[in-house]
Amino acid sequence: MKNLKPEYNKSLIYARLGFDKKRTGLSGPMRDEAEKLIKKAENTLNLTGAYRIMNLDRIDPPKVILEDGTVLSGVRLAELMKDCDQAIIMLATGGSKIMELINRLQEEGRMSEAVIIDAAASEITDSVLDMVMLHVNQMLRSKGRVLTKMRFSPGYGDFDLEQQRELYRLMNGEAFGITLNEACLLIPEKSVLAIAGISGNRPK
Repeated sequence: MKNLKPEYNKSLIYARLGFDKKRTGLSGPMRDEAEKLIKKAENTLNLTGAYRIMNLDRIDPPKVILEDGTVLSGVRLAELMKDCDQAIIMLATGGSKIMELINRLQEEGRMSEAVIIDAAASEITDSVLDMVMLHVNQMLRSKGRVLTKMRFSPGYGDFDLEQQRELYRLMNGEAFGITLNEACLLIPEKSVLAIAGISGNRPK
């Protein structure tokens, strides 16, 4: 799934920036400038999404064991998966150009612009996972199956960031131009991995 144009919620971008409509709204000119920068982020991103569905071998809280023997661990993850028999591993990346733009703005001292574009890029890249989940859910519903409403990414709660290695391997992140550094951070920075569960009646 390449060159994606997902729908996204601008209010979530403003929330990342510390604004809300009731208490800390932006004035007209500032809002106009922010809207232009959000659009610039959208146009600079080269969004790609992918997913892989795998069977669950078993759940032994806090461990979730996949069909290939991969062991993931997290109390909340195990709770999310307790009624599931499959997992979906997802990937989204915004490509390298967006970080080149952000870095250039920072080097030029245009920090406020860089911050807005950074927040927009993060939210828009996350929205690719929403798009993937919607697409997969539509396919599953025709078979009487459904995705969990939530998804977890490494670094969320007790789903340790080091488990990014496992999801990266399962998704073959390198094939999407993503690398994983020693700190288990994804490069380009605007990249994300996540897991959700699948439950319901499986066709015989």
